[in-house]
Amino acid sequence: MKSAEEFLAELEMKSGADLGLDREPISAEVNTDSDVLGVIKNSGSSAELAKKIEAKAVALLAMREHGSKELQQKLLKKFPETTELLAEYSEQPGLVKQLVDDVLALCKQNNWQSDERYLEQAVRNYVAKGHGPQKIRQKLQQACYDSDLISAALDWDESDWTELAQTVLEKKYGDSQKPAEQKEQARRMRFLQSRGFSQSTIWKAFR
Repeated sequence: MKSAEEFLAELEMKSGADLGLDREPISAEVNTDSDVLGVIKNSGSSAELAKKIEAKAVALLAMREHGSKELQQKLLKKFPETTELLAEYSEQPGLVKQLVDDVLALCKQNNWQSDERYLEQAVRNYVAKGHGPQKIRQKLQQACYDSDLISAALDWDESDWTELAQTVLEKKYGDSQKPAEQKEQARRMRFLQSRGFSQSTIWKAFR
């Protein structure tokens, strides 16, 4: 497992100019009196398993930002609650989910994981790929639980989405003019719909 100092260094490399985000300073010291660490502090096999889950979470977050739902799913996939795992750690069913949730809370508490930070970066990346708000929302819902945070991240003016749709049209077809032929117009509209733009935005995108 990476040390706190190594994790801090990697997160600092990801922040700032590379992501265009301001990350709060991450303390290298963990508050061992926190209720979040209640299970992890326990002696015995559950603590051993918790440390393995924590190490995996740290490694994933060191590579890139993750939404809380996405990170939870990856950890549960890495540590499936099989009969063999429960037998190895001599623990009760439901332990892995409990430990994963404790580790997620620890990551949030120490600002190693932030849905707000993830959403800001993800929206910027998807917009750069020419995706509209409907498609972006679907992707964000796969990574985060908080629908209010997702809506806030997508709270752009309609004119901004229209401008993006025009840019997408120009990149694909060379211009954003409304085609004279009905068939061609329908084809371009379907293309924008597949990119996640609303019907009203699509009509406004045609100059």
